[in-house]
Amino acid sequence: MATRVSFGFIILPALLLASAALAQPAYSGAPGAEVFKKAQQLEAAGNKSAAAAAYQQAYQAYMSVDDSDGMIKALAKKNALAGAAAPAAPSPRPASAARVLAVPRPVAGGTASVQPVAGAVNGGRPVGLFFMTRYWMATRSLEKSTYYFAPNGQVYVDPKGFSASELAALPASSRGSYSVTGKTLAVRWASGQTSSSEVEPQANTFSWDMGIFLAGKPFQSPGQLAGSFEGGNSISTGSGSASAVSSLTFRSDGTYSGGGASSFGGRDAAGAKTYSAGSTSSNSGRWSLSGWLLTLTDAQGRTSRGVAFPVERNDKTGQVMRFYFDGVAYKRL
Repeated sequence: MATRVSFGFIILPALLLASAALAQPAYSGAPGAEVFKKAQQLEAAGNKSAAAAAYQQAYQAYMSVDDSDGMIKALAKKNALAGAAAPAAPSPRPASAARVLAVPRPVAGGTASVQPVAGAVNGGRPVGLFFMTRYWMATRSLEKSTYYFAPNGQVYVDPKGFSASELAALPASSRGSYSVTGKTLAVRWASGQTSSSEVEPQANTFSWDMGIFLAGKPFQSPGQLAGSFEGGNSISTGSGSASAVSSLTFRSDGTYSGGGASSFGGRDAAGAKTYSAGSTSSNSGRWSLSGWLLTLTDAQGRTSRGVAFPVERNDKTGQVMRFYFDGVAYKRL
């Protein structure tokens, strides 16, 4: 099973961004901020194809200097333009996937799950499922979560499923009601706390409460997951650091294999290392994808299920290049 590291409410994928940088050729163009500004000008002029290409260049520029915030911002803008222009072409579906993968194995408890609506911003109001990222300077890391803005005015953070019982089982701090008044989005959480901030909407994305929200859409077929992926999380503070990298390989016959490695380390006030530790893991079994839910069942019959959806597609082929699952964003190898 894929390994994950989390600290409190922050789940952080810095290793994913680092692995993406290693896979790209060295960048030698203009700075990211300069290219991003040019892309905004092209978008304002109505040249969406050129703007999307410029946002992609800005993404590469930000990647070259490990600017996670810039990378996410540029990617969100590029994806928003791609969604506004035309839907991605469906990826070919292997015959074996149609026979084996489309039928999920039962999940313990037999809870019937309801499929959510895809994310969209209508009149400045978000509706549906969104992928949220928020950069934390103090830890040089990126928080990410799934937000589901239900059509009935309820909002849920990191749901494991979408049936009424699964949504009601979320912690009180992760479910509540939301409303948009003017340019302000306010959430009253079931815990009694409130969150309120100005919304900055685009076609398929918006900014709120220091986070960037990218509209989520489901996989078009289980076959889009076939292949090998890698993702990771990390956190770093003055007193130490922790990181984890995990991999998943999905085969069209319905089997999967995965592995992970994690490391931990501490530092004293002078910055000297005080301890370090690490671990590795591996797993294999069967997988199935049903709508927004990916289920992994290992060789011992243990089942893990979580929300999964594409984060980035290849503009030309429609192939899924990155996807989100259970707190980790994975990049195709």
